[in-house]
Amino acid sequence: MPEKRYMSVTSMAQMYDLSPNFIRGHINAGNLTAVNISTNAVKPAWRISIEDADDFMHFLAQQAEMQERKLLTA
Repeated sequence: MPEKRYMSVTSMAQMYDLSPNFIRGHINAGNLTAVNISTNAVKPAWRISIEDADDFMHFLAQQAEMQERKLLTA
């Protein structure tokens, strides 16, 4: 089984053209799975797997599609 690859919040923000705060907000809300590698409980250092980032982007696309449907049927 291949080893999982991880990226930082900043790397994900750059890769997907999102703000780091937007990503952190979704981590805190439980919409994006991430691992805290920090030993400092006050300042987490999140790492997101490539697979989880892709799943999250799919989640965002589904949310946008649902919102568009609501607007079209309203």
